Amino acid sequence: MTLINDDELIYTQDELTFRRQIREFVEREIKPMKLKIETRDFNHRSFFKKLAAAGLSGLLIPEAYGGSNKPFMYQLIAGEELSTVSPSATMMFGASCTLSAIPILRFGTEEQKKKYLAPLAKGDKIGALAITEPSVGSDTAGMETNAVWNSKDQCWVLNGEKRYITNGSIADQIVVFAITDLTVDSKSGMSAFIIETSWKGFSVERDFSLMGRGGVHASHIKFRNMKVPKNNLLGKVNQGFLILMDELDSERIGIAAEALGCMRPSFEIAVDYSQQRIQFDQPISRFEGVSFKIADMATKMRAARLLVVTAARMMDKGLPCTKEATMAKLYATEASVEVCDLAIQICGGAGYVKDFFPLEQFYRDARLGTIGGGTSEIMRFLIQREVYIEHKRAKAQEHTLPDIETIDFDMLMTAIPNGFRPERAEGITAQIQFLFTNEDTWLLSIKDQKCTITKKRIKQPTMTIETDSTTWKRILLGRLDAMQAMTAKKVTIDTDNMDLLLRFARMFRFTSEILTGYQITHEPSRKTPIKDAPKFQLGKSLDEIKIGETAKGSMKVTEDHIQWYAKMSGDYNPLHMDDEYAATTIFGRRIAHGPIGGALVARVIGMQLPGLGTLAFNMKVTFTAPVYPDDELTATIEATEKVPEKNLLRLSFTVENQEGQEVMNGYANVLPPINK
Repeated sequence: MTLINDDELIYTQDELTFRRQIREFVEREIKPMKLKIETRDFNHRSFFKKLAAAGLSGLLIPEAYGGSNKPFMYQLIAGEELSTVSPSATMMFGASCTLSAIPILRFGTEEQKKKYLAPLAKGDKIGALAITEPSVGSDTAGMETNAVWNSKDQCWVLNGEKRYITNGSIADQIVVFAITDLTVDSKSGMSAFIIETSWKGFSVERDFSLMGRGGVHASHIKFRNMKVPKNNLLGKVNQGFLILMDELDSERIGIAAEALGCMRPSFEIAVDYSQQRIQFDQPISRFEGVSFKIADMATKMRAARLLVVTAARMMDKGLPCTKEATMAKLYATEASVEVCDLAIQICGGAGYVKDFFPLEQFYRDARLGTIGGGTSEIMRFLIQREVYIEHKRAKAQEHTLPDIETIDFDMLMTAIPNGFRPERAEGITAQIQFLFTNEDTWLLSIKDQKCTITKKRIKQPTMTIETDSTTWKRILLGRLDAMQAMTAKKVTIDTDNMDLLLRFARMFRFTSEILTGYQITHEPSRKTPIKDAPKFQLGKSLDEIKIGETAKGSMKVTEDHIQWYAKMSGDYNPLHMDDEYAATTIFGRRIAHGPIGGALVARVIGMQLPGLGTLAFNMKVTFTAPVYPDDELTATIEATEKVPEKNLLRLSFTVENQEGQEVMNGYANVLPPINK
């Protein structure tokens, strides 16, 4: 019985035809060997040959290397259908034909693709991917496996160990990640290699016995002074972290598809059993305690499927899908465990024993999904991070011109230094070449914590960025994350300096703020206007100031400021401890409310725009959002009222943070200079 509703709405006819073919293949070839697959003496070579004969081993591999070059969705369909019979088979299939193939396909040289992809597509070789170590799981930054360049032998010498590597002991070739530069952060000093297990220095310590997924070789492997030819470096030196990040989205969607297949037979068994099992003279499906469980299971399955399909479609279209892939993996794997558990509960004793149904096996198999490829806890961390990134980007868009195409490209490129963060460029000297498919060539230079940009091309830049003007506009204006654009192949970056690459985005504020008319830096002396210079001038008297004149001032909030403002807060004066005036602490760090905010505005006015007056009277502040340490605040100030007899000028103001969010507004009466 097949209980996938509305297939035609979410799959194409070609995909549905492919699913039927795979289902027939699984029924004909895989189901008879199901029990053998889960034993240690199973002939894995024959299994991969069967996959190749059915065209499954090379689904993602281009025809030039023996594959069929299908979209990613076909790989997911194949994985799901295999999982309905043997999640173990899917795990071995995915490790070889997806996890080890995709990095080579996306980052390998032509020679590497011919040498290592073709055997995978033909089923002649088995592949694996090696990341996890005894001390490294979710935190890949702690990786200890290392590779050192041996100039004498012109090879890399690999040492270290990896643990829980699927296919590790049966693989012919493995994509291995290792540290190649110990002097920098591991993310900037990680590289990837293609190694052959026949080489001297490779050993298998043991294969682990798993709770589920019987027959899978989850291995502990070691490398002892293994000599890796220079041609087996995958991608560039120290580019491993990018390769790793690129691989994870597809892996997580693949695991989610496995979870779909794992829960489907459990659900079908539960539905069938609930109608056959008679208690109290009626099928137990008549009892809401059972039928409501079926309703929950069906809903979870449907939701999981839609999440998987959405993420897969985005990946096939080359769209950034880190959040969607992570959501699919989190929800589908947890739903799979719940569905299998509910199926056992519905079937009662018949579900718990091994004699009648494979429910206990699917339950154990499903449990791995919430651990492998990133635990559910890490998935939740990644999702919330992406949500907040998108929220900040949405806020930035509120202040961006609605039609990107109307923005002058030269003006936008010239404005890039306005978002430069000099404190994050310490020690960086670089020349970054921009090559656009439809615009002029630009050169961005960084030296001594200063940044300049000109129309120019040089022979040997530190880093080259290739993209189209529309994509780059979207990145600069905060509408597209730079790292996601790289993952989706919308931006290509060529550099040997991975530390520069990983720090590049953090050295610039890519939002619409770069078009506000002022350089965003942390030293007032550097704030030079691009256009619309402030109309206020130092030493201007009340007679010379016109109503409606405006000015802007910016500052960065430091810990010292917060401590200073705290002395003016309600913490030190009980009279200020009410709803409007309050000092609040988050995680032990003060945020500005009420009189603290007033002091903040006074500093913006008095320190950033000297000459407007050093004394403020009757200041009124309406607090609208918190102010945190390291926030970049910009006050827009307007002269709104004069009191000549008292030589007072009223300045109304609004203050925004670096995300364009208003944090406070109000007014202050100041004493401008007297005109002699």
